[in-house]
Amino acid sequence: MKFLISLLSVLILVCATITYAANSSQPEPPENVVQSLYRDFGWELKSVSNSKKLLIDQPIQVLNRYFTPKLAELIKKDRKHEIKTKDLGHLDFVLLCGSQDPDGITNIRIDGKPGKDVVTVTYDQSGEKDVMKIEFNTQKTKSGWRISDVHYKTRKSNAFPAPGINLRLLDLLSQPYE
Repeated sequence: MKFLISLLSVLILVCATITYAANSSQPEPPENVVQSLYRDFGWELKSVSNSKKLLIDQPIQVLNRYFTPKLAELIKKDRKHEIKTKDLGHLDFVLLCGSQDPDGITNIRIDGKPGKDVVTVTYDQSGEKDVMKIEFNTQKTKSGWRISDVHYKTRKSNAFPAPGINLRLLDLLSQPYE
């Protein structure tokens, strides 16, 4: 009888632990990584001339907080190319807005859809009629959600790095240098 009571006690404890673990570990939504990126580096949209290190100048460990290892390495490689050659690399615009001139950006909206791995960022920019749109493709990794690509959508704007085309950051950074 003592054995049965002990076994029942252990089963109740195991069930309670499993229930607690299931309730306390809500999955993190993919938009959290994009929100963190804008929270930590959104200042680049307001003033590039301050003493903080730009996103593209961050060490790989910092880039890995936001991006998949592949995309983080490509961003680092592009920056190293710029430093070595003293010439512009492929990433010659502010990553968070797809523009070389982020002045006048307002009303930034970050929107993730439940069950989707694409996070959409839209914003207004003074002098532009269109609402600007960027899609962040995210990927679940063992470290959590990370940005695997950034898709700058076709716009009528000249503010985007390549107006009139759909530009994917991964494709751009994978191109050879001339």
